Amino acid sequence: MAPRAFVRDSLGLAASQYLARAILLARGLVSAAALGPAGFGGWNVLNLILDFSVYAPLGALHGLDLELPAAAARGDGERAQSMLRAAWGIALAGGVAFAAVVAALLASGTWVASSGWGWGAPSLTLAAAFLQIAIHYHASALRARADFAAVSVGLALQAAVGGAIGIATVWSVGVWGLLWGWLAGGACAIAWMRRSPARPPWWPAHVREGAALAARGLPMFAFFLLALAMRSFDRVALARFAGNQALGYYSLGLAMLGLVLYLPEAAAAVLFPRVTAAARGARDVEATRREVVRAHRSLAVLLPVLVGPAVLVTPALLRVLLPAFGPSFASLRILGLAALALSMGTLPSYYLLGTGFARTLLAVVASTATLTAVAVFGTVAVSPQPVPVAWAVTGCYTVFAIAMLALAAPRLAPVAAERAALWGGTLAPTAWATVLVLALSGAADATAFGVTWRSVAFLAAYAPLGFALGRRLGIATALRGLVAKP
Repeated sequence: MAPRAFVRDSLGLAASQYLARAILLARGLVSAAALGPAGFGGWNVLNLILDFSVYAPLGALHGLDLELPAAAARGDGERAQSMLRAAWGIALAGGVAFAAVVAALLASGTWVASSGWGWGAPSLTLAAAFLQIAIHYHASALRARADFAAVSVGLALQAAVGGAIGIATVWSVGVWGLLWGWLAGGACAIAWMRRSPARPPWWPAHVREGAALAARGLPMFAFFLLALAMRSFDRVALARFAGNQALGYYSLGLAMLGLVLYLPEAAAAVLFPRVTAAARGARDVEATRREVVRAHRSLAVLLPVLVGPAVLVTPALLRVLLPAFGPSFASLRILGLAALALSMGTLPSYYLLGTGFARTLLAVVASTATLTAVAVFGTVAVSPQPVPVAWAVTGCYTVFAIAMLALAAPRLAPVAAERAALWGGTLAPTAWATVLVLALSGAADATAFGVTWRSVAFLAAYAPLGFALGRRLGIATALRGLVAKP
């Protein structure tokens, strides 16, 4: 894959995610103001259902991500169609089972009654969950066949339609406008992706035909499920022991975390089909390894440039836009740093998953998920406030990312000098950016001038390290190639 194509596809996916996040962030700000802290916290509980719904296929879509790119690269259309139908059969069966489990959990607790929304809100959320499963099924099929543009536009369309309807209706009908908007956005996303020549079949194969595919993807499924659990313990703990209001304050910081992670996850989405194809002999292994290393080190240099000013400026903006969410501002800044730390492990973990080391990663992610659960629930028991919880997850995310990098480094950088450059080029930018943010965020001046000079000071202090680490990575050349004629 040429650097120009990689940058184009990665930025295309990232741009769609950032456009989506911009719209959803606007929806979040409006809904936070309309619903209040308690209602906003309840809305984020519903989002937990959506987050976990993508794992309802029980490994079938992960198995598809592992096997389909090689079949597509070899032009084996019959095999590709068989795998798609088999994966879709498992996905549908898993979705039904997921809905039953969610209904049982809600029936056994008090959330349905305390939310004031009854069973209607969870029911609409489960309908949206089925649409999410279908979107992920289409995205897996299209990415394997290199139609990243259709995926990018579909995801952006989902956010644009769903977000716009939510913003327009949340003041008048509350959470119902958010839910019906998301359903409409999901339907539009699927309709757009169905326009692609690479669209997958709707008719599923028998569930038994997908069992082998699901088994192939099961270790990868378990890894991502544990990783999601690790990233959800904070919401679960706050919702359970501190209430929807505390979760509402904390949730603004989660939006910052998502913004930071979209760029490395977009790069991973573009690279992963190439990694799995190379692992199965359909692509050059060494060239793929070099692509992953270059992308990882480039992101390590570039992300602090985006994150540092953002976490310094955003709390000042929110003081004007959402003054009732004052307790959110400190935890938002901390969660921005947590996302920067977590991003260090994104591409290394995807590389290991694509090259067949999912089982090796399971022990690590299970250990760090356990550590996170103990740290978060222990922190909430002592101090059920957003800031202590944010610091707890930041420490655990850092441990997780360093563990991923330690496992991947011998394979990504087999030569000692390359390995030293990989470690230094990953840890140094994140550590220095963290030090600068913590030093500069202590200033009391929250005026426009104050946040501007702190942002400029951050960039000035970070620039020497950024230039020193990034000058040999070809970042500027790749970006220039993006706008140059082929």
